[in-house]
Amino acid sequence: MKRLFAAFLMIVLVCMVCASAFAVEYPCEGTVNAMSVRVRKTSSTSGKKVAELDKGEVVTVLEEVVKKNGDIWYQVETPKGKKGYILSDYLCVPEIARIKAAEESPDGVLTKMTITATCGNFNGVGKNWTQYYEWNGLQVVDGKMEAYVAPEVELTVYSRIRERDSKPDTGTEKLVYIPTEEEVQNGFAITQTVKVMENSGKHKGKIATWQVTYSFEAVE
Repeated sequence: MKRLFAAFLMIVLVCMVCASAFAVEYPCEGTVNAMSVRVRKTSSTSGKKVAELDKGEVVTVLEEVVKKNGDIWYQVETPKGKKGYILSDYLCVPEIARIKAAEESPDGVLTKMTITATCGNFNGVGKNWTQYYEWNGLQVVDGKMEAYVAPEVELTVYSRIRERDSKPDTGTEKLVYIPTEEEVQNGFAITQTVKVMENSGKHKGKIATWQVTYSFEAVE
């Protein structure tokens, strides 16, 4: 029994180490990725506004707050010294540990990533959309990006698809993926399903389902 407990404890410790190996270290820098983003006094959409930031502004990220409903907020300090909270959807926080691990790996390969996104049936949710993507916390511009990928080194992809409306509906999805040596050498793809639910109007409750594919291929 003692040996079984010791083995179990070792597994738990290993999992804890693995889970924290690429954790973001705070404080760090974050970049606002949308226009007119509100910094709130509390980590809630009903929190009082203490500042408003524009796309591209850089803030100091002090900590991450995970809410019971799964929402993630960042406590930040603005360039003018005001402190408050920003919903994670509106802030790029580079995952430096993952980026460096891939770059410094002897088996790392410079890789081109391209994104395709399709929706077979908008289902009345919307006609016009905005799409936003990240790879390891860095914004992907024009659906493509180059960076290093290494075997057994985690990478993350994040998708946000939003209806263009006065009260826009949004779907997000984040995935951690660990590529194999064969995948790094020969290329691979990650597909996410992003669901956007209509929250008002005659189509309330209907869902537009998007398929987002991240394709990775070594740069020759």
